[in-house]
Amino acid sequence: MADNQKWYFAYGSNMLSDVFIRRRKIQPLRSEVAVIKTHTLCFNIMGVPYTDPAMGGLRPAEEQDLPVYGVAYLLSSEDMRQMIVSEGGGIAYKTELLSATLQSDGSEVNVNTLMGRHIIPRSYERLPSGRYMSLLIRGASEHSLPDLYQKRLLSQQTFIPGQGCRFKVGKWLFDGFWQRVAYWIEKGVGKFKDGEGNVPPWFLLVFDFLLWTMWYYHDYAHGVIWGRGDGLNRK
Repeated sequence: MADNQKWYFAYGSNMLSDVFIRRRKIQPLRSEVAVIKTHTLCFNIMGVPYTDPAMGGLRPAEEQDLPVYGVAYLLSSEDMRQMIVSEGGGIAYKTELLSATLQSDGSEVNVNTLMGRHIIPRSYERLPSGRYMSLLIRGASEHSLPDLYQKRLLSQQTFIPGQGCRFKVGKWLFDGFWQRVAYWIEKGVGKFKDGEGNVPPWFLLVFDFLLWTMWYYHDYAHGVIWGRGDGLNRK
């Protein structure tokens, strides 16, 4: 492996070639099914209520947890940068170096993978959308991940939008403001990213303020009036 090449471990939507290769325009030099035995899949990346409440993340595995399987991609330094940019320039995730086992020959490799910037308790995790989970399920099937792991993905509970008029009006009102905020955040990532694909610290402070303002407003005001947008029944 050349000095300018690194392994990247994908466990979410980037497992799917339609997302990673076609949409994100990244060309892996090699791909292998792999497992990180020390960590497990969770949904602790806070998204946008009513649309994608949570995305996949990693947390240290406990005794009862299934280890996380995914795809290890060997990337050039430029494609690694492009991957970081495509995942938001480090606003939701941070890059961690972990050890993964390649399933083809049992060898251990160091992989760069993405973990949540914020420490979210299990009790505070939200539900992923059906749209998001379908990407993980298709990616796992495409790369023939172990049957037990595919069953775990298929059994994951997802956020199901309400069908009543009250809920639909609430979603429309919420999206009218917060989807615009999300759009401008995405534009800001493209404008302020550095040579490694990451945004500056001040941008992270602005993002965090907006993220938690949005979720507190959802949990204690909007969701109470119009119905929750994360699939949970918290009081």
